[in-house]
Amino acid sequence: MIQARKLGHVVLKVRDVEKSKEFYTRVLGLKVAYDQKEWGAVFLSVGEQHHDLALFQLATGEAPTESQPGLHHMAWQLGSFAELQAAYRELRELGIPVDATIAHNVTRSIYFADPDGNRVELYCDMVERGFEAMQTLGPRRDHMDIETGEVVSR
Repeated sequence: MIQARKLGHVVLKVRDVEKSKEFYTRVLGLKVAYDQKEWGAVFLSVGEQHHDLALFQLATGEAPTESQPGLHHMAWQLGSFAELQAAYRELRELGIPVDATIAHNVTRSIYFADPDGNRVELYCDMVERGFEAMQTLGPRRDHMDIETGEVVSR
Protein backbone atom coordinates (compact mmCIF):
# COMPACT_ATOMS: atom_id res chain seq x y z
CA MET A 1 0.00 0.00 0.00
CA ILE A 2 1.19 3.50 -0.78
CA GLN A 3 1.63 5.48 2.44
CA ALA A 4 1.46 9.23 1.78
CA ARG A 5 3.22 11.39 4.38
CA LYS A 6 1.12 14.54 4.00
CA LEU A 7 -0.70 16.65 1.44
CA GLY A 8 2.07 18.52 -0.35
CA HIS A 9 0.22 21.26 -2.21
CA VAL A 10 -2.97 22.23 -4.01
CA VAL A 11 -3.19 23.61 -7.56
CA LEU A 12 -6.21 25.71 -8.53
CA LYS A 13 -7.37 26.64 -12.01
CA VAL A 14 -8.24 30.35 -11.89
CA ARG A 15 -9.70 32.88 -14.34
CA ASP A 16 -7.33 35.75 -13.42
CA VAL A 17 -4.00 34.66 -11.94
CA GLU A 18 -3.01 38.21 -10.92
CA LYS A 19 -6.29 38.80 -9.07
CA SER A 20 -5.99 35.42 -7.34
CA LYS A 21 -2.33 36.03 -6.46
CA GLU A 22 -3.30 39.36 -4.89
CA PHE A 23 -6.08 37.66 -2.91
CA TYR A 24 -3.92 34.87 -1.47
CA THR A 25 -0.95 37.12 -0.68
CA ARG A 26 -3.04 39.93 0.82
CA VAL A 27 -5.69 37.89 2.62
CA LEU A 28 -3.72 34.80 3.73
CA GLY A 29 -0.22 36.26 3.78
CA LEU A 30 1.20 33.67 1.37
CA LYS A 31 4.53 34.52 -0.23
CA VAL A 32 5.29 34.27 -3.94
CA ALA A 33 7.85 31.48 -4.37
CA TYR A 34 7.88 31.72 -8.17
CA ASP A 35 5.86 33.73 -10.68
CA GLN A 36 5.81 32.11 -14.13
CA LYS A 37 4.15 34.89 -16.12
CA GLU A 38 4.73 33.16 -19.49
CA TRP A 39 2.42 30.28 -18.52
CA GLY A 40 0.07 32.31 -16.34
CA ALA A 41 1.10 30.42 -13.21
CA VAL A 42 2.23 31.42 -9.74
CA PHE A 43 3.52 29.27 -6.87
CA LEU A 44 2.75 30.45 -3.32
CA SER A 45 4.08 29.31 0.04
CA VAL A 46 3.54 29.94 3.73
CA GLY A 47 7.34 29.99 3.81
CA GLU A 48 8.28 26.50 4.98
CA GLN A 49 8.28 24.55 1.71
CA HIS A 50 8.71 25.27 -1.99
CA HIS A 51 4.97 25.83 -2.47
CA ASP A 52 1.69 25.11 -0.73
CA LEU A 53 -0.63 26.52 -3.39
CA ALA A 54 -0.21 27.01 -7.13
CA LEU A 55 -2.53 29.07 -9.30
CA PHE A 56 -2.80 28.30 -13.03
CA GLN A 57 -4.71 30.66 -15.31
CA LEU A 58 -6.69 27.96 -17.12
CA ALA A 59 -10.30 28.48 -16.04
CA THR A 60 -12.73 30.13 -18.43
CA GLY A 61 -16.08 28.94 -17.08
CA GLU A 62 -18.30 30.03 -14.24
CA ALA A 63 -17.48 29.55 -10.55
CA PRO A 64 -18.02 26.00 -9.29
CA THR A 65 -21.41 25.11 -7.83
CA GLU A 66 -22.00 23.14 -4.65
CA SER A 67 -23.27 20.11 -6.59
CA GLN A 68 -20.34 19.79 -9.03
CA PRO A 69 -17.65 17.19 -8.39
CA GLY A 70 -14.26 18.56 -7.42
CA LEU A 71 -12.69 20.54 -4.63
CA HIS A 72 -15.07 21.34 -1.76
CA HIS A 73 -12.68 23.58 0.13
CA MET A 74 -9.07 24.04 1.19
CA ALA A 75 -8.14 24.65 4.82
CA TRP A 76 -5.36 26.82 6.23
CA GLN A 77 -4.32 26.34 9.86
CA LEU A 78 -3.89 29.30 12.21
CA GLY A 79 -2.08 29.17 15.54
CA SER A 80 -4.90 29.91 17.99
CA PHE A 81 -8.54 30.83 18.44
CA ALA A 82 -7.45 34.45 19.01
CA GLU A 83 -5.79 34.41 15.56
CA LEU A 84 -9.00 32.99 14.07
CA GLN A 85 -11.04 35.78 15.67
CA ALA A 86 -8.58 38.38 14.34
CA ALA A 87 -8.78 36.81 10.86
CA TYR A 88 -12.59 37.02 10.97
CA ARG A 89 -12.42 40.73 11.81
CA GLU A 90 -9.83 41.33 9.07
CA LEU A 91 -11.97 39.56 6.45
CA ARG A 92 -14.90 41.78 7.40
CA GLU A 93 -12.71 44.90 7.14
CA LEU A 94 -11.59 43.77 3.66
CA GLY A 95 -15.23 43.33 2.62
CA ILE A 96 -14.88 39.56 2.19
CA PRO A 97 -18.10 37.82 3.27
CA VAL A 98 -17.71 34.97 5.76
CA ASP A 99 -20.11 32.15 4.80
CA ALA A 100 -19.98 30.23 8.08
CA THR A 101 -18.41 30.12 11.53
CA ILE A 102 -18.29 26.49 12.62
CA ALA A 103 -17.36 24.61 15.79
CA HIS A 104 -16.15 21.17 14.78
CA ASN A 105 -15.21 18.81 17.58
CA VAL A 106 -11.52 19.14 16.80
CA THR A 107 -11.32 22.65 15.30
CA ARG A 108 -12.96 26.06 15.17
CA SER A 109 -13.37 27.31 11.60
CA ILE A 110 -14.49 30.15 9.37
CA TYR A 111 -15.34 29.77 5.67
CA PHE A 112 -15.29 32.23 2.78
CA ALA A 113 -14.71 32.22 -1.00
CA ASP A 114 -11.77 33.29 -3.14
CA PRO A 115 -12.26 35.39 -6.32
CA ASP A 116 -13.09 32.25 -8.36
CA GLY A 117 -15.65 30.94 -5.86
CA ASN A 118 -13.36 28.30 -4.35
CA ARG A 119 -14.20 27.80 -0.70
CA VAL A 120 -11.46 28.59 1.82
CA GLU A 121 -11.41 27.51 5.47
CA LEU A 122 -9.29 29.12 8.18
CA TYR A 123 -9.14 27.00 11.32
CA CYS A 124 -7.41 26.45 14.63
CA ASP A 125 -7.05 23.12 16.35
CA MET A 126 -8.90 22.75 19.65
CA VAL A 127 -7.41 19.44 20.77
CA GLU A 128 -3.83 18.22 21.00
CA ARG A 129 -4.36 14.73 19.66
CA GLY A 130 -6.55 15.46 16.66
CA PHE A 131 -6.44 12.03 15.01
CA GLU A 132 -7.63 10.24 18.15
CA ALA A 133 -10.27 12.89 18.85
CA MET A 134 -11.61 12.67 15.29
CA GLN A 135 -11.85 8.87 15.56
CA THR A 136 -13.76 9.18 18.83
CA LEU A 137 -15.88 12.30 18.32
CA GLY A 138 -16.28 12.62 14.55
CA PRO A 139 -16.47 15.86 12.56
CA ARG A 140 -19.43 17.71 14.10
CA ARG A 141 -20.55 20.86 12.32
CA ASP A 142 -22.17 23.25 14.78
CA HIS A 143 -22.64 26.97 14.18
CA MET A 144 -20.47 29.07 16.47
CA ASP A 145 -20.37 32.59 17.87
CA ILE A 146 -16.97 33.83 16.67
CA GLU A 147 -16.62 36.16 19.65
CA THR A 148 -16.95 33.43 22.28
CA GLY A 149 -16.34 30.19 20.41
CA GLU A 150 -19.57 28.83 21.87
CA VAL A 151 -21.98 26.68 19.87
CA VAL A 152 -25.14 28.62 19.00
CA SER A 153 -26.97 25.96 16.98
CA ARG A 154 -26.48 22.39 15.89
